[in-house]
Amino acid sequence: MASGDRGTAAGAQVSADRLALALEDVGFDVGQEFSTLHDTVGRHGLAVVRLGDIGPATADRLALVLSRAAERGITLAEEADR
Repeated sequence: MASGDRGTAAGAQVSADRLALALEDVGFDVGQEFSTLHDTVGRHGLAVVRLGDIGPATADRLALVLSRAAERGITLAEEADR
């Protein structure tokens, strides 16, 4: 997503879709495990992506995927969320 799209409703929808696809790519059943993943307008009128409540087993699996990526040197440059 281009930085100009950040914080817009359309940008949040694109981000939610990209997140859902990435979760599916690593083996999550998004419809079951992240059933409330969606974009919306949050407090202060800012567009946000909500993951919703997930079970402990799903959280553990997500942590494992992220930890394995970090072990392989896959990290992101920090950016301020807007």
